[in-house]
Amino acid sequence: MKTFEPRPFPFGLGIYSFWDAARYIGATPRDLRRWIRAYTPQPKEGGPVPLWNSELLTWRRKGLSFRDLVELRFVRAMRSAGATLPVIRRTLELGRAQLRVPYPLSCDGFRSLGKQIFREALAVEGVSLTRLDEDARRRVLSLVSGATLRRGLEVGGDGQITRWFPVARSQVIVLDPNRRAGDPILTESGVPTIAIATAFKADKEDAKFVAWQYEITEAEVRAAVRFEKRACAL
Repeated sequence: MKTFEPRPFPFGLGIYSFWDAARYIGATPRDLRRWIRAYTPQPKEGGPVPLWNSELLTWRRKGLSFRDLVELRFVRAMRSAGATLPVIRRTLELGRAQLRVPYPLSCDGFRSLGKQIFREALAVEGVSLTRLDEDARRRVLSLVSGATLRRGLEVGGDGQITRWFPVARSQVIVLDPNRRAGDPILTESGVPTIAIATAFKADKEDAKFVAWQYEITEAEVRAAVRFEKRACAL
């Protein structure tokens, strides 16, 4: 009987459960399991074909990496905008080939080539833009080349995402694979947002006391609590 023996895990990849990843990007664990293979190197015969394999499979770890998480965020947005999984799969394949990166949707270079790549994917799959209603067409084309999903994403020298600030117009909270395995934390102090939200609830929602406990500001306490409430509600 084969056993699942993890290899030494490299620093800086980040690791997330399906449950946490889903609540951070506004998807469901079921969706993520359909979109990505993250448990065993070989797919289940007759099962759904995933869009890609999690890079954690290389290290025999269950879960999703930070780069998986960010790419899945783009997949979820494209699905919500009306793109089908076959078209998204083809977009990923063409994006990898043209941009020469493993995670093309979230790559900075996709901003300039996204519309072209998406149109090519539609053509290969035999789907014309006219078959999408006007709203869906506008949403998808705006999404693949626009800045909306890229707000809060920090890009490295290789064009890939290195950090994500998930709160709009704020850098108080960050997901950084080089810090606490990518868990949401306060950027300045590194305290996990879940720890602050848990303490806030346990201490009768006394933000001042929680701030004193963790040596942070009351504004940071409230930001962490809002983030956790929002994430859980997604």
